[in-house]
Amino acid sequence: MGLEILNNGSRYSAGAVPDSDVMAEFYETAVDRLHGMGTERYEISNFAKPGFASAHNLKYWLLDPYVGFGVDAHSYDGRLRSGNVDNTSDYVRRMELGQSVVVERTAAVHEEEKFFVGLRLTRGVELTTEDRELHGETLTRLSEAGLITDDGGRIALTRRGVLFSNDVFSEFIVTTGDLK
Repeated sequence: MGLEILNNGSRYSAGAVPDSDVMAEFYETAVDRLHGMGTERYEISNFAKPGFASAHNLKYWLLDPYVGFGVDAHSYDGRLRSGNVDNTSDYVRRMELGQSVVVERTAAVHEEEKFFVGLRLTRGVELTTEDRELHGETLTRLSEAGLITDDGGRIALTRRGVLFSNDVFSEFIVTTGDLK
């Protein structure tokens, strides 16, 4: 749907999607209302009563290994990310021929993913001395822009930072590890 919106398309009711400012207002209203009911945001798009965060979702944000089975399923072993073919008939054909259904392999870059994935969590990311050396200017700039908090040991997105999270994440992307 995202491409349909970007291309001013009409499929999926793309024309009825509110503009970014209105969506941000809706999101912040939802965060406030849920908080008022005792439900807290523990990740950008996940909310739960204290102690009831989804263990399934946290596995992804904490960079724990997982195995995906089926069409368009993805896996992560701590070193590599892989993705299966995204077409059902192609998947079945490959299975019948005894061929691998994996069509994509990418080296995980822990130094980047730690930020890209970890900053989705409200608890943020614990920084090492190396992180500060490598990203010091970025951390200062993001903090001064009001997009992250930095208590000296851990950084996290601010309320404003959540709204610009993809921009913040991209600041920590240095390399790619495509292994197709």
